[in-house]
Amino acid sequence: MGEKTFLALVMFVMAYGLAATTFTLSQIPPSCNGDESLLTFCGPYMGNIHPNPTFDCCKAATSVFDKAMATGQGIRDLCNCLRVAGPVLRFQKEKMLSLPDVCRIKLSFSMELCIEG
Repeated sequence: MGEKTFLALVMFVMAYGLAATTFTLSQIPPSCNGDESLLTFCGPYMGNIHPNPTFDCCKAATSVFDKAMATGQGIRDLCNCLRVAGPVLRFQKEKMLSLPDVCRIKLSFSMELCIEG
């Protein structure tokens, strides 16, 4: 009987961990069209679930930031996305601000624009 209880507890913890670290497309606001990979791969870091961004997070962030910096409108769209999605996905301001630096991404704009609205 003890083994079944332990196994059930382990399965619960695994399922909870998976749910806590995965963001679904339904949680991503429509204003983030094209920025889903940043929110999906970096969500666990910006939501303070993981202490450091993963390789996939930095790869997605580099792609999304590069695309945004190609035009002024791209930067506005990305910042609007982060201002809307951040509170919904419970992103931490400090983690959002630090993402470019920890992923070694050089931005042509301040991340403060994407947080303060």
